[in-house]
Order: sequence, then C-alpha cells, then structure tokens
Amino acid sequence: MSETWPARGPFLRDRPLIVEASGRPSAMDKQATDTPTWLDRDGFKGDRVVNVQHHGGPDRTVCHYPAQHYALWIRHYPFLEGELAPGAFGENLSTEGLSEREVCIGDCFRWGEAVIQVSQPRSPCSTLEARHEAPRLSRRMSHSGAIGWLYRTLEPGWVAPNAPLERIEPHPARVSVARVWAVHMDTEADNAGLQALAELAPLAKVYRDRFRQRLDYRRRQADQGRLFP
Repeated sequence: MSETWPARGPFLRDRPLIVEASGRPSAMDKQATDTPTWLDRDGFKGDRVVNVQHHGGPDRTVCHYPAQHYALWIRHYPFLEGELAPGAFGENLSTEGLSEREVCIGDCFRWGEAVIQVSQPRSPCSTLEARHEAPRLSRRMSHSGAIGWLYRTLEPGWVAPNAPLERIEPHPARVSVARVWAVHMDTEADNAGLQALAELAPLAKVYRDRFRQRLDYRRRQADQGRLFP
C-alpha cells in the first residue's frame, strides 16, 4: 500500500552564490521552480553543484530536508527567524511529517514522473554554518540527527512544482536513515551492526565503505592483540 505526502519543490540553484563568511562559492539557498523540471540520474537539469566531491553524483541526485526541523534551528538561532524556509539548507525537496526515523534506506518514492530511492543520510557540512553565520550548526545537526537524506534516481522524469511525494516500495530491510546515522556517529557501535550496514546493498557506497573500513581496522587491532599480547 502506497503512502503520499504533500511536498514542496523542486528547489534549484543554477548559479552559485559567494558565501560572505567563507568567501567560497556555494549552491546553497535553492529557489522554488515555477515550471516542471527534468530529473535524471545526475540530478535536476539546471541545478548547480559546486563541490562535486561532497555533493551531486548518482547516489546524491535529490536532497530532502524535513520542513519541521527548521523550528529547532530557529530556537537555537533566533536571528534566523524569517530567513529559514525550504531550500535554505540546499534541499531540493521538502515535506512536513516525514522524518529520518520513518524513512528507510532503499525505500522507493515517486515524485512527479520520476522514481527515486533513498541512498544515504545527508552529512551536514561547514558551508551551512558559514552561509547562515550560525556557529556550530553542522555539529548540532550531526548530534541531533535532524540531517535529512539523499536519493538516487531510478527512473528519470519531469517533476512539476509541489508534486506530491508517494512511497511506492518500502525496502524490506527497514533500516532507517536515523539508524544509519546513529551507527555512523557511534564510535563504539558493535561489529554486527557495522557488518549489516556494510552489506546493505541500497546504501550508498561511500557509507558502506566507511563501515567496512571500521570493521577492518578493528580486526587488524584484534589480530595484533593476539600476536603481541
């Protein structure tokens, strides 16, 4: 049985802005479109990516940030009231009600004509706090878990302004975005949890590799402990 949520977007930016606090270009502060936009396996046509190492690519074609999280950041940074609205954190897609706890890696959604699949948590970066002049914002986002998530595009298509978001195929493993992020943040996460995520096929390779590297490091340490007690 499918589930549908009202959605806002797509939010796009075709030209980078210069972040005053850092002096670096950024594609933050995306703006709502008023016409249908083509979404393909590299992202939205006309949506600029500046830092291609940490943004964009086949596992990061759509960024989703829940609108309800903005109230949390306004409480931390009252001076941002009136400035924070969907698109301000660089997201392409915004909803009310969906959160990292309800959305799972591998879940498939239809947005307009396109089909997208949840691929990974969104990792907060320093550009967020530089753009909004909000000290420690990325760290607070990381520790709160109010981070958002990213999709890959399975079926390209046109996305009309404010097209609803429909979950059409939940992934059977039911590993939430919140769970992946909690393990990512927990340096003491157990080996079984790391192994399960390293083998979770729809999870983006960058995350699977991180979990696998942590496992490999622990195994090397254990081997050294046996050789040199």
